[in-house]
Amino acid sequence: RRPRSQRIGDASAFAAALSGLVMATYTGVLLGATSIPVWAAYATTLPIHFGASALASATALLTLRGHDEQALNVLALGAAAFETYTGIEIESDRTIDSEPLRHGVTGTTIRLGGFFSGPLPLVLRLIGIRSKRARRAAAASSLLGSLITRVAWIEAGKASAADPRPLLRPPN
Repeated sequence: RRPRSQRIGDASAFAAALSGLVMATYTGVLLGATSIPVWAAYATTLPIHFGASALASATALLTLRGHDEQALNVLALGAAAFETYTGIEIESDRTIDSEPLRHGVTGTTIRLGGFFSGPLPLVLRLIGIRSKRARRAAAASSLLGSLITRVAWIEAGKASAADPRPLLRPPN
């Protein structure tokens, strides 16, 4: 039998993990539940995207702190794969609502953030199956990409709110 304090600690860790999962997606939920056209267009993608970004950041911090478990690399690999998929989804969307994600300064910023949080860490994590240096580079890239991506989504929202064209189109 394990001591009572250890059982309480395990239960607390489990509760923290569950609440962390909810909080990691919360910003994406809030952004998607607005009338800002670019955010509303990605209402189903934003929570998962922010969750994957949070997972990538958490695994990156653990990697940079010296943790080197294979499971950590697999989790980070999955997050980078999803970030890459999100970038492809954004580039494939040709609606007027998504224009701030593809044009101008916000489009460039989204692409930069997407590159540093998606394809680059994905490739580095695949190389990192055998290279600790590549895993550490992937971690640094993921952190940078997550930061840029969050700033880019906020700026894209501002650009979208300032553009009257989505509001002037006829309803579907």
